Amino acid sequence: MNRDIRILGVALSPLAGPEDALAGIRGNIDAQRKTYAVAVNPEKICAAQNDPRLRDVLNAADLRLCDGIGAALAARLLYGQALPRVTGVSLFFRLVAAAAENGWRIFLLGASKESNDAACRKLTADHPALRIAGHRDGYFEDDSAVIDQINASGADVLFVALGSPRQEFWIAEHRERIEAPFCMGIGGTLDVVSGKAKWAPALFRKTGTEWLYRLIREPRRWRRQLALPRFAWRVLKARLTPTPPSRQSC
Repeated sequence: MNRDIRILGVALSPLAGPEDALAGIRGNIDAQRKTYAVAVNPEKICAAQNDPRLRDVLNAADLRLCDGIGAALAARLLYGQALPRVTGVSLFFRLVAAAAENGWRIFLLGASKESNDAACRKLTADHPALRIAGHRDGYFEDDSAVIDQINASGADVLFVALGSPRQEFWIAEHRERIEAPFCMGIGGTLDVVSGKAKWAPALFRKTGTEWLYRLIREPRRWRRQLALPRFAWRVLKARLTPTPPSRQSC
């Protein structure tokens, strides 16, 4: 496999695309090898510059998905390398379909009780063969009890929807105790599945402008989106200066 691509100090896995990611995950699940995947976008890369703990957690993951068009463009600008986007939400849907096909048991952790329950109903309706080994909302205080529930379910795949960076920190902290071979943080995906939130239309997904769609629907997000121009500036600065890209920050 090619070496990781580092964007402002955060490593991205050099995947050939979604099917490449899915094939690797399938092999690890079948072999019962523990794998932890994170979706990495410009906002998360910038947050990691001010939070060394988050940077270390992202870089320690087994699979670091290029989840943002900005990260893909940065890879091309800094290294001249095409890095296909593999978004967390699209990989989630692929993994659910693969779980139904292969008999993997999944556990859905996070979101509100209403969204979690509705997502379970929707997924089983769309995939009758899907085995949901367990599920629970993200409002809990006893981590040990939740981990015991996950392990008792015999889940092969654990999806954690606690929002970022809470979900990354939670998985990293408890990965050794969690017996499920595959874990991935999925942010607000259960809200999308349940219908509480709307997935960006195909045009926005195809062009990598989901961020623009979310901003249009939720203008109050504008403060969060300020990370994007900062990210673009730091990438350009890294490109125009001799300082190694991995040492630049947002």
